[in-house]
Amino acid sequence: MRRVMAVVDQDAEYGKRLVSYFNEQSSIGFRATAFSELESFRRFCQSVQIEILLISESLAHDAHGLTGNAKVILLSEDGFVAGKEHRPFGAAAVFKYLPADRMSRELMKIYADDDSHTVTRVRSSQCEIIGVYSPVNRCGKTTLAITLGMVRASRGRTLLISLEEYAGVFMNISRNAEEDLSDVIYCYLQGSYSWSRLKSKVHSFGSLDYIPPVRCIEDVSQISSEDMSRLIRRIAEESGYATIILDFGSFGRRASELLESCDRIFMPVTEDPLATLKLDSFYEYLDKAEKAELKERLIKCNLPYDKEKAQDYARALISVYESGSLYDYAAGLH
Repeated sequence: MRRVMAVVDQDAEYGKRLVSYFNEQSSIGFRATAFSELESFRRFCQSVQIEILLISESLAHDAHGLTGNAKVILLSEDGFVAGKEHRPFGAAAVFKYLPADRMSRELMKIYADDDSHTVTRVRSSQCEIIGVYSPVNRCGKTTLAITLGMVRASRGRTLLISLEEYAGVFMNISRNAEEDLSDVIYCYLQGSYSWSRLKSKVHSFGSLDYIPPVRCIEDVSQISSEDMSRLIRRIAEESGYATIILDFGSFGRRASELLESCDRIFMPVTEDPLATLKLDSFYEYLDKAEKAELKERLIKCNLPYDKEKAQDYARALISVYESGSLYDYAAGLH
């Protein structure tokens, strides 16, 4: 059951738009309800437990006795959000007119930093981990990963994690992203990882949730393959996603530990002789490393190529990833 967030602001249209965005974003994990005056909020609280109360600073003084155990976060109209000693409830604040996606991340940061409200998700083994990997370069791995993510997101909550060393198309997809996989890795290695902190680092591309690749390739080298595998499994267990897709990018031979965490691995290939040699070399490596059982999970993919769409994929147009021959191909992958 999703936890409840209440948004209380005199501007009814503002509240309606904000909760509409929150309720469409699966990464937030809260069901949001808007109120334009305190009396209706008071009646709502009598039957529903509120986890987060996002309330206009001008109304907060009159809300004493209504907050219960909720985490109170103030909506500031003046943009001054530093310091909370003199604010109602000693609460943190966010600027009311932030873009909705940025506000959602700010809220999750504040929520995660309050240990008394940080909750552990019920562990679930229902999450399927899918890898998109290939020893062959320039074969459409990332394009397939994103497109497959769109397909899966249409069926259930889906998270794409990019393990690319360089951002590539994510430079356009996550142009305004302030946090990425580097921050997730840092939190995990510092022992401060939690589901709530993860949510503040998740972004959305259409209906697909994703974590952008690291800012610096050195950040990937800070975590061992074994620890990265544990991190992925923990996300799968705690996050509530139906599917996690790993875009291995150019993760190289370090990928073998992570591949073992995948239920299935879709492997784009090309037909040229050099690509075939690389593929043979990869299979030979699996045999020598005593990981031959991974071959049973590998599914070779000969992707359809649409020359006219190539530039649109690079420009990160959502509609391009949600239709076309590659989308139809990805929808048929089982």
